[in-house]
Amino acid sequence: MINSQIVKTAYANIYSEPRFNSEMVTQALFFESLKVVSDQDNWLEVSLWDGYIGYVHKFYLSNNDSYGESVLNLTSQYTDLYIDKNFETSVLTVPFGATVKYYDEIENGYKINIDSKEYYIKKIVNNHDLSKRQKVLNYCRMLMGSPYLWGGKTPFGYDCSGLIQSIYKMVEINFRRDTSDQIQDSRFASISVNDAQPGDIIFFDFEGNGVDHVGIWYGDDMVVHCSGQVKVQSIHDDSSKKLLDYIIDVKSLGDFLDE
Repeated sequence: MINSQIVKTAYANIYSEPRFNSEMVTQALFFESLKVVSDQDNWLEVSLWDGYIGYVHKFYLSNNDSYGESVLNLTSQYTDLYIDKNFETSVLTVPFGATVKYYDEIENGYKINIDSKEYYIKKIVNNHDLSKRQKVLNYCRMLMGSPYLWGGKTPFGYDCSGLIQSIYKMVEINFRRDTSDQIQDSRFASISVNDAQPGDIIFFDFEGNGVDHVGIWYGDDMVVHCSGQVKVQSIHDDSSKKLLDYIIDVKSLGDFLDE
């Protein structure tokens, strides 16, 4: 049995059982390496980088292991993958948050290999001069309006914890997948909401059964979160549930965002 495979489509849905009508629990993004746990006909049980385990259909995957060594994070909302180095014919749109390995850098882009075929990614203007905190807020603004999707981790659809994991991975801060695990992360100190800084994490309990929602402190008493869609909302907005009344923890990421 092959020990690992990579996602060759824009993203791959990961299910709770080896069938499409089971619950989608998360997603793996383009070029993500999945560790194979077991093989069940057309399905594989896999383990993701964050320790999540689920089932993925084999048609999402490639077992080609010639990828290159240099790493590139794709931080545009969508990135086109081309079959020609002149960037004229796009064959795939890759969502924000994917990380690829390239084996050659050309004048205006990067060359990658998947399924023994060459593809090209166009270079984009980078934001290396921005702090990690500024990058987080930029990604929040870019992803505004992305719809809610249970188990989602792309601009085509996020759930609240998937949004957190995807954004912070692009500034080299790895979170667990579920909100119940994210709130227990001992790396981050709990602080008062009055001390929150942009980029800190806010946890909520809407149903009275423990943490069930998470967002990003945006500043000026505003939170970016995915509820219906990715949006920015005042904690004092009482048009539905007043966010301030349901905050149960605030985590400071200062030691990681300001390094």
